[in-house]
Amino acid sequence: MRSEPKAEYPASLLTSNTMALKEWAVVVWALGRGDQILLLRKGGIAEETGEFQVASKEFFLWPTYEHQQSAMLQPSAAAAFHRLKPAGSSRAPLSLQYYAVITDTLPAPELLRMQEMKDAFVWNERFLEKRYAYKPERPLWVLLVRAYALPAPVPIADQDRYAGCRSWVELDSSIPTAGALPVLGEDEFQSRRESLLRRLE
Repeated sequence: MRSEPKAEYPASLLTSNTMALKEWAVVVWALGRGDQILLLRKGGIAEETGEFQVASKEFFLWPTYEHQQSAMLQPSAAAAFHRLKPAGSSRAPLSLQYYAVITDTLPAPELLRMQEMKDAFVWNERFLEKRYAYKPERPLWVLLVRAYALPAPVPIADQDRYAGCRSWVELDSSIPTAGALPVLGEDEFQSRRESLLRRLE
């Protein structure tokens, strides 16, 4: 039996947090612009269970360049991909610019239905096909998230333990979220969220 999506709206953001979620830099860019409000997660190679688990309902968005490919993106995101791609090593100087709150977590629909929702994200059909085909015995999750822009980028010192194909990174010290502003207004976000929930059900 399919579980009902659960909405979780905090009264306010956490005052600070140490958790960050790794995501393609171009996807973080789309979330930060308000062009996208969903994520697809199945799990990272380095995760203990091999499956994605929600370690925190609120987190900083950690832009990563590992596995990011322009061939997996819709043409509208290609220019951003090339602009964001760092020269040389994928472990380029990093700064966190966005914070996110999960509002809903639900199982991904069948592939065809997700492909029909291409207006809601930057990935293309090739990406979706690979994501669905990868270890199909593992569940694929859709996370609806509300993104917030931090008052200023927060630089992060590079560490070996931050590297690798994992979803979650726990930072050495807590970063305050005071002054973070939603990238979409309340009415617009709620309208888009409700529309996506209808399309995902």
